[in-house]
Amino acid sequence: MQKIADLIGTEAERADQAALVRGGELARAGAVQLVRFGPPRVTAEVDDGAACVEFRLVDGTLHWHCSCPEGRNGVFCAHCVATAQSVRIRTDRKDPPVAPSATASARTVRIAS
Repeated sequence: MQKIADLIGTEAERADQAALVRGGELARAGAVQLVRFGPPRVTAEVDDGAACVEFRLVDGTLHWHCSCPEGRNGVFCAHCVATAQSVRIRTDRKDPPVAPSATASARTVRIAS
């Protein structure tokens, strides 16, 4: 079964050019707040609550909803694109484990600066 992030990314690639451009702007501006992020569901507020986006995985099929007029009509809107990009960034982010230095004691933890 595909991960929800993969399905969201695939659907975002199908969005129209205007939604891709505006969604990219919203994502780069930090306008997406991921409220819930889990395997079966992603929920986000976009543009300070101007729109609420929800992605759900049901029996391997992605379902989405956005509270904006386009989203309510079933369009994968700019808010969905922005949320999709934020999900991709979050799932692509891989922080390598930090190895303790040779001189660090067992009780200390090295914090990356």
